[in-house]
Amino acid sequence: MKHLIALCAIPASGKSTYAKHYKINHKDENVFIVSSDEIRKELTGVYSNLEHEKDVWEIYFKRINILRDSNSDCTIIADSTNITNKHRQILGKLPGFDKKTLVVISKELPVILERNRQRDHAKYVPEAAIKEMWDEWEKVDKETAELFDEVIYIEGWFDKAAI
Repeated sequence: MKHLIALCAIPASGKSTYAKHYKINHKDENVFIVSSDEIRKELTGVYSNLEHEKDVWEIYFKRINILRDSNSDCTIIADSTNITNKHRQILGKLPGFDKKTLVVISKELPVILERNRQRDHAKYVPEAAIKEMWDEWEKVDKETAELFDEVIYIEGWFDKAAI
């Protein structure tokens, strides 16, 4: 089975942590993580450089498609913010997956800002950028939800053992 898990959350909410724990807790599966942040770092040397976004997203989707096409049985975790339904729908419309899951991780803004302050300096996101994303955040609408077989909402922190 080919399974796509699309993550969506504000930075510092736990997307990458969720992805890493999912992979650890599903060692018997073929799990791959495709992270827009990691691609940015590969291209520019830092996570926060947004000068090559066209290239980042081209590589992001190319990697998802290559992993899907080169594995008969796999789970691919798409790790990016996906704060709008437009971005979620792009992932929801990707062909070739037997199952698609949307994981929405939400936390209160003060918690996110505090977690961001505690992050490694390399992954720190300016607070103004986080607040802007917070303001732009869209709830998952019906049209978007229907593109996925399953929508999982995680409020607050998640139980790492349950992932």
